[in-house]
Amino acid sequence: MMAAMESEVIARTGKDDRRDAIIAIAQQVFAENGYAGTSMSLIAARVGGSKGTLYNYFKSKEELFVAVVERKCALIQQMLNRAEMESGGDLRATLLSFGEQFVALLLSDESIETFRLATAEAERFPEIGGTIYQSGVRQNLRRTAEFLESAKQAEQLKADTDVFVAAEQFLELCMAGIHRRRLWNVAKPTREDIRVNVANAVSTFMRAFGA
Repeated sequence: MMAAMESEVIARTGKDDRRDAIIAIAQQVFAENGYAGTSMSLIAARVGGSKGTLYNYFKSKEELFVAVVERKCALIQQMLNRAEMESGGDLRATLLSFGEQFVALLLSDESIETFRLATAEAERFPEIGGTIYQSGVRQNLRRTAEFLESAKQAEQLKADTDVFVAAEQFLELCMAGIHRRRLWNVAKPTREDIRVNVANAVSTFMRAFGA
């Protein structure tokens, strides 16, 4: 039933939307079956088309996995762009808004499944960890560092701030403690838990790097 519904969605969409729909379905299949247990044939069956049609969009399973990671990365970058626009140039307000959205996304069921997948299979398939880091984590760090460089030029950060280090530490502070508890099923954080965690992260960050 699930596969039939997904196939119907694919059939109704245009080429770009169809590609996005394939990526969304592939993410579910990877999460359910692991990287090793997922094949292009399995994804094609869930999508509802032939494997040949799937190869028109993606040349390999690894390329499709990269697309899954890049899709989430694009969402995170959109969050930062929106937070920056809505804050009117206020650094602390931007960090609070972006941090809460960032943490909520990374604590979602979908993100936790991807993280567990990478951790479980990175030893056998090093390309998984490499893909997530290069196409996901590093891209998010780069975009966050670009934003912090603008804040530094506006004299909102200390003049000697290494913005890449600052970006990495800010994102890690936002996830401190709360991500581990979610990952290990100790507790599912509430919106208030996320808000408090990020507020503490921003306060620590500003004490360390704020002008």
